[in-house]
Amino acid sequence: MKTLAINKERSRSEAGFSLVELIVVVVIIGILATMANYGYGKWIGRARRAEAVALLAEMSAKEQVYLMEFGAYLPLRVGAVALDESPAAFYPMSPDNAAFESRRTATSIANGAGWPVSWRNVGLRPRTAQLYCTYLLNAGPAVVAGTPPGTFYGDRLLNQPGATTRPWFYALAACNFSGAAGMPNNVHVMGVTADSPVIREFNEGQ
Repeated sequence: MKTLAINKERSRSEAGFSLVELIVVVVIIGILATMANYGYGKWIGRARRAEAVALLAEMSAKEQVYLMEFGAYLPLRVGAVALDESPAAFYPMSPDNAAFESRRTATSIANGAGWPVSWRNVGLRPRTAQLYCTYLLNAGPAVVAGTPPGTFYGDRLLNQPGATTRPWFYALAACNFSGAAGMPNNVHVMGVTADSPVIREFNEGQ
């Protein structure tokens, strides 16, 4: 009887894992993979937020130096002269570009000669050769009436319904934390103004 019991134990060990054991292992692996993916996504979000905060702060500092030297703020934009918030005005890429949908892909920026002329004029130099977010800065002189420049984020950031008697600017960073496309509804936007370095955020969590 003892020999028979030993043989049964050996046959079980040689048979390998049971179906229940395999299911338990697969479930555990799935849980660990989900947790790892969630943690990685959070890490990516923090990295992009840190990039946006740093570059917005640098934009603000460069603009203040430019104001002291030339008496005005300089728009930091791509393409059109009009002070709007169209995706084509952002750099290094448009927030509604298909490539912007990927939450894990940074945009390689050109060397110094390929940056917008306005960036070079204020001495703006990103510290890395790749950027996850995209940026613009609208600026202008004092206006007689109306909210300058009358655009979605500008209205909310500047919050000046009447006349303003001094030059102004506001800078925007558009970051894709969720992988969804579209501007502005599915893009996380952060902004600062000439009057305040405090970062305000829009579309958070979308």
